[in-house]
Order: sequence, then structure tokens, then C-alpha cells
Amino acid sequence: MLRIFRAWLILFGVVVIGIAVAHFFFGQVSYIGGGDVNATMDSDLRVFNVLFAAYGAAFIWAAQDVVRRANEINLLGVLFFVGALGRVLAWIASGAPTPFYVAMLVIEFVVPVVNYAVLRTLAAEPSARSAATGSADGAPVR
Repeated sequence: MLRIFRAWLILFGVVVIGIAVAHFFFGQVSYIGGGDVNATMDSDLRVFNVLFAAYGAAFIWAAQDVVRRANEINLLGVLFFVGALGRVLAWIASGAPTPFYVAMLVIEFVVPVVNYAVLRTLAAEPSARSAATGSADGAPVR
């Protein structure tokens, strides 16, 4: 399960970086259902996508040592979840988004919870503990 989860985190990070790069270079026309924006919004969207790319890179970094970086993975999940809350706030303030972004809302709420559950399962596996500690029985190496 560790290998599959690591691959999932890397894939997730690569997809996030790809989305961020597209939004950075192509601006609002790369947003599904996006319309015209003024120069200020265009600027903000491009700046925020640099941060989004860094978010994706953080997943790739964390995937290199899933067990030791479980707290960081969970923190990234919390950020994703809070982002979903922001999407709900936008829905309340501005109306329903396109169906694509409604689907994204579900993903943004579910993925962090599933990742958290997988990390808890991995933490309970002796093989994961030994990978984190460097010993066969999971005890810290001295």
C-alpha cells in the first residue's frame, strides 16, 4: 500500500503543477467556465498559481518519505480542505459554479479525508514503521 500511496501523491503533485502551469501561462482562458477578468484579477490568478505549483511540489517532496512526512501530508490535506470551504463561500456569495467545479468541490473534501485514513493505516503497519525507523521491528535505531 505504501508504494501505491507514494505513486498517488506524486501523480497528484504532478497534476497540480500541470494545472498551475497552464493557469500561469494562459490565464483566465484556461479556467473552465471562466470569463473575462480585469488586469488585477489576471495578475492575482497568475501569482496564486505559482503558489499552487509549489503546493504540488510539496506533495512530490512528501511522497519521497511518506511515513516520516505524514504530518506534512496531512497539513497539505487541511489546506486542500480549507480551499474547498473557500469554494463553498464563493458559491454562497456569487452563485453556483460550473458542474466541473461542483465535482472539484467533492474531490477537495474527499481526498484529504482519504489520504488521512491511508496514512493512519500505513502508520499501523509494521513494515511502514520499520521503513521510518530503519529497523526491522520498528524500534528506533540508536
